Amino acid sequence: MAETKAKVALDLWDKLSKAYDNLRKSQAKYTSSHKLTAPQFNVLEVLVASGAVPLKRISEELMVTGANITCVVDNLEKEGLVKRVPSKEDRRVIMAELTAKGKDKMSKIYPTYAKNMRDVTSVLTDAEQKQLTQTLEKLAQ
Repeated sequence: MAETKAKVALDLWDKLSKAYDNLRKSQAKYTSSHKLTAPQFNVLEVLVASGAVPLKRISEELMVTGANITCVVDNLEKEGLVKRVPSKEDRRVIMAELTAKGKDKMSKIYPTYAKNMRDVTSVLTDAEQKQLTQTLEKLAQ
């Protein structure tokens, strides 16, 4: 019984990994065509959704180290897409914020990115996508 459950769990992991790789490759192909790495795009996506955000919160949301976010934001800053802003509430906190150039870039590339993700996931019905999202939320806890 335990061996069967382990086999099912390993099969789940295999399928989940392959599905993730498929989606990640699709994202990376699109973002690289716009001269962005996947992590850079992910940071821009967080900033579009949330506005100015502390660097620490970005690293937590993307589940990467603070050092990684610092490097990614450095590169986005060099491109003029993001700027660092000190928090008004706590001087020790540094926020990342989209610049006008960053907002413009995302407004141009995000709709096609969303369409590409919709196309990749269209092998599932809307109901299946909702169910899978709920199921994956359980695993993410």
